[in-house]
Amino acid sequence: MIILSAAENGGNISLPFSWSQLLLGLLAIAGIVAVVALAVLIIRLCGTLKSVNKLLKDNKEELDTTLKKLPTIATSADETIANVNQITGSVNNVVTDVTELVDTFTTPDGAGGVVASVAGAVVSVVQVLKELKEK
Repeated sequence: MIILSAAENGGNISLPFSWSQLLLGLLAIAGIVAVVALAVLIIRLCGTLKSVNKLLKDNKEELDTTLKKLPTIATSADETIANVNQITGSVNNVVTDVTELVDTFTTPDGAGGVVASVAGAVVSVVQVLKELKEK
């Protein structure tokens, strides 16, 4: 039994329950709240599962068709990746060849240098012929 002292009347007040009864009551209230929260959670979960079930039923044919096509899609993706790897190798070879060709034309000893030398010689010959004609 709980006994409290009251300052007003100078006496003691005794309550008709003990501390253990008070704790058991609070524990019971907490249990009821937990059961109600669990019930609400289960109700919401059931609603969500119903929605998912309806969505699956409504789209069953499309899902089945897509699932049947997945192996073919995976095979096509593998082939495409293999082709891309092959094309990348070929492109690397072409870029290397083009780089070598450009280097050949841009170096003084390469074909570009020869063309520039020939062009310079032609210009010189043309100037000499022009001077001879003027005389």
